[in-house]
Amino acid sequence: MSLPKTISGWCMWLFFLWYGLAAFIPALMGGFFPMLGGILALGYVVFSAIGR
Repeated sequence: MSLPKTISGWCMWLFFLWYGLAAFIPALMGGFFPMLGGILALGYVVFSAIGR
């Protein structure tokens, strides 16, 4: 497995890592953490659109 080379790739990779961990660690679904998923998803869309 290779790591992403772009910012959008990192946002997508971190989003799925966070989302997967949240299924097993309930504390990741409280406080600031739900907003973190939205920020990572939005980061993927924005950086993909501008080509980074």
